[in-house]
Amino acid sequence: MRKWGKWVAEVRQPNSRDRIWLGSYETEEEAARAYDAAVFCLRGPSVVLNFPDDPPEILSAGELSPSQIQVAASKHARRRGVAAADHDQVKEAEENMYMFGGTAGAVELGSSSFGGGGGDEAVGGGDGFFNTSRMWNF
Repeated sequence: MRKWGKWVAEVRQPNSRDRIWLGSYETEEEAARAYDAAVFCLRGPSVVLNFPDDPPEILSAGELSPSQIQVAASKHARRRGVAAADHDQVKEAEENMYMFGGTAGAVELGSSSFGGGGGDEAVGGGDGFFNTSRMWNF
């Protein structure tokens, strides 16, 4: 990571000292995905990738110029990966289970005390979720 908070990626061309600059990215995952796309283009589909479950979808990868590899790497880096989407779905399900007491469905809170009471009832049908007696006294 650079001192200004960006992640960068570059790759060496095979049998050369020349490098292809792949760009600066907000996250380390984006930079690693850009690298995956570039090495896929330069070395073929048998290369070891950082994200093997989400390989780049690049047609005629072996015939691309360095500038075309830069574009392909940038597009692949910013594409939402299958593994990342799966991870987000699992994380969301875990959060729902924690927030709703082990159920992933909706929780019915009951009737609210905002309608006519003004007193010591709790929002959510008197279960003590929020005590409105302190919140609404002006």
